[in-house]
Amino acid sequence: MNKEEQYKKQLCYFGDEFSHTNKYKLNSWQKSYIERINKYLLGYSHKGKVLIDIATGSGYVAVEMAKLGLNVIATDLTPEVIENLKRYKRQLGLENLTLKKCFAEKIPLPDNSVDYVVANAILEHIPDEMQAVKEWKRILKLGGKMFITVPLKYQYILPFLWLPNYIHDKRIGHLRRYDLKTLKYKFKLPVVKVFYSGHLVKILGIILGMILRTDKYDEYFEKKDKKYQNNIYGGNNISVVLKNEK
Repeated sequence: MNKEEQYKKQLCYFGDEFSHTNKYKLNSWQKSYIERINKYLLGYSHKGKVLIDIATGSGYVAVEMAKLGLNVIATDLTPEVIENLKRYKRQLGLENLTLKKCFAEKIPLPDNSVDYVVANAILEHIPDEMQAVKEWKRILKLGGKMFITVPLKYQYILPFLWLPNYIHDKRIGHLRRYDLKTLKYKFKLPVVKVFYSGHLVKILGIILGMILRTDKYDEYFEKKDKKYQNNIYGGNNISVVLKNEK
């Protein structure tokens, strides 16, 4: 699949997904990421600093960071995503939230212009991943930090989940998977923190919720999943916090 075909497929898939979003909602798994971003990325004095949420998707990172007082830039290529964020910005009165429709590997910002980069579930979709890595490092200030989340390589996933993950990869447009060694090699930045998510207990919680058609148990299973965040084996995603120390 060439670059043009990949982006056409992505726009179709995510355009359909986010066209059904009626109102802003923060799910249990999203709360977990916000807690980790607060703890491992931001530190104590973050108000007024600039954070970019690349390929913002549902927009939860952008919205929650703007609520904390950061100057947030949310980017995405999908028109439906941008329209949703415009609505959230208006409804929540987030004047410190700026929206940009652009490619993740071609961001219209000056060099060294942001304090924090968040790029969750995007690098695996990009045909020219190294151009994206180069671009994210270009806009990050010296001393700034990145929060990156990507799918974990199959060798660490429980074997009976390989096929479901393979089907998911093809359906959603994942081009590759990663581990800590791969991310260190590609970004060449010091790692501040690494954790893993999507362990078996969380998968079981998702299945239970689908069977019972409820999300009332999501928070319970999310807490259980957090207990395994330092365990690579059995996880499905890897998140790293990197610091720009040239």
